[in-house]
Amino acid sequence: MNLPFILDVAIGLLFIYLILSLLASELQELLTTLLQWRAKHLKDSIEILLAGGTDTKEEEQVKDLVDRLYNNPLLKTVNQEAKGLIAQSLRAITRWVIPGNRKGAFGSNQSTGPSYIPPETFATSLMDSLGISVLADKLTEVRLGKFVNRVVGTFSNREDGTVEIPEDHSLADNWEKGGVRVIAEKVGIRNLNSDERFRILVEDYDDILKDYQTGQAALTTCIERMGYSLNGYIDACADVPPEEFNLEPKAKEYFIRRLKLFKLGLFGEKNERAILSGGLQPNAYEVAEMVNQASKTHQEIATAYEQLKTKAGAIAEKVDAQLQALLEEYNRDLDKPLTIRDLPNEQRRLYISQALTNLIESGELSDADRKTYENYETYQEIKQLLNKVPKSIRESLEGLAGRAYSKVQRTESYVNQFREEIAIWFDRSMSRASGVYKRNAKGVAIILGVLLAIITNADSFYIANRLSSDENLRKVVTDRATQVPLGNNATLNAERLEQLKDEAELALRDLTLPVGWDPPNLIRQFRCELGKGSPPETGDAALIETRAEERTDLRQACLGPEAPTNVPVVAQLIVAKPMELFRRLMGWLVTGIAIAMGAPFWFDLLSKVVNVRNTGGKPPSPST
Repeated sequence: MNLPFILDVAIGLLFIYLILSLLASELQELLTTLLQWRAKHLKDSIEILLAGGTDTKEEEQVKDLVDRLYNNPLLKTVNQEAKGLIAQSLRAITRWVIPGNRKGAFGSNQSTGPSYIPPETFATSLMDSLGISVLADKLTEVRLGKFVNRVVGTFSNREDGTVEIPEDHSLADNWEKGGVRVIAEKVGIRNLNSDERFRILVEDYDDILKDYQTGQAALTTCIERMGYSLNGYIDACADVPPEEFNLEPKAKEYFIRRLKLFKLGLFGEKNERAILSGGLQPNAYEVAEMVNQASKTHQEIATAYEQLKTKAGAIAEKVDAQLQALLEEYNRDLDKPLTIRDLPNEQRRLYISQALTNLIESGELSDADRKTYENYETYQEIKQLLNKVPKSIRESLEGLAGRAYSKVQRTESYVNQFREEIAIWFDRSMSRASGVYKRNAKGVAIILGVLLAIITNADSFYIANRLSSDENLRKVVTDRATQVPLGNNATLNAERLEQLKDEAELALRDLTLPVGWDPPNLIRQFRCELGKGSPPETGDAALIETRAEERTDLRQACLGPEAPTNVPVVAQLIVAKPMELFRRLMGWLVTGIAIAMGAPFWFDLLSKVVNVRNTGGKPPSPST
């Protein structure tokens, strides 16, 4: 037994393993697609991540939250369902057969889910689903209003849009008076509400606050405008003679100097301190506390929304009346009338938007009323969701907040850093989940490999025996294996794998492998007598092949003419030759494990063996 012989046998065996592995990969991919193993494993992993483990008491609450996540528009764009006729037909069939593929398995009216979710998309979707982004914006809006009061004091809006500034005696403390009035009082100036310059400052701040509330200006822009307006007020006061304030020149200088110091301490030289000093953007801990309705941060937001309750309730009555009119028109062609609650969420939002638009066009509501209504309704939805948020999620978010807080020095980056920490948390968890999926997939691959080995009767011991004893078969299989362009140290990507499948099909044409349940194979496997005194695995291979083909009646060849015909021949073989069956079982098991190694493994190994065979042994060194 020399090296070329061993290499030829190895090439034949590796080639057969490669062919069977390619077939197994096709079957496993088909099962994975139809049963949505990847998508279901991803959804289960997200539930475990948010629940903080398996078999928790809050499992149902977590599932509701995950369904809400899958309904998020960002995740819906990741879910790319096939649109072909064949694919949709197969998917429709699996919905009836497999409960996990029915509508609602991945959110409302969704029977398919994504197999992969980018960490950034998950983080954004989770924050949106929990309402964190909306609550953070509202908290900034509330604190910006407090920041305005901190500068100019409290004021109110009249119906004509102008501001009403209260007199000093009606204000309880310095917080209601504001920094400018407090400084003015210290130098003897009272009732700034009658001062036109101060009124202009208050109106500027009111306009700036409204621009932020309606989304017409960003926070940094509003801060710059507030700083500019305060500078304008200080400059205007500096140009006024002291007599107009009923002050001595030194008192006026003191007033101007105190205003400049107040502005510098609150805003900074370039307005860089305003966000920090006013707490205008929540830090990481406050972002996490928004989910906890018992926290001070959430109560600060809830109080602001409750102030809208009366106004939003009056608007809601008009909206409900308009919705009823729209639904009456919609129900004309329906046998069973629908209510607004019967409509899907997306359709319900469309009807509400249409009702608001109609009311604005008729002059019954303004754009500000629309924003008030939408803000309050959004908060009510968020509030209902937060009532169901599990404790495990709140604890996880608090832990992520600590990590975000330790990494960021600038306040305006806390929300973005918190989102990034959620993305990292998700990514690391999914990496571990991916390892679990691969281990499960390997177990499925072994089971599928053994089943495929049994179905095709691919016995590794028998195949190796045939290749080693049949020179013609060995040569044909080796030649066909070398016809496949393997390359050196090549790796298989999706495109190359498809190409290899086509090339393997061409190589298999007119080639009969030593696999299958045909009688000649079974006669050799179970060592049946082909003729008196002629065992099948010895002697001339061509003679054995000829005699095997002549004796295609498996029952007569292996069991004799007296074997009963009413009992399956396989069952009789098991009883008559139990040791041969045991050998076959061991061979199938070895083949199944080999198939589970995967086509890329055998492709790479076959490439190396073929390369060694073509290169040959190292020539002897010349004698010196």
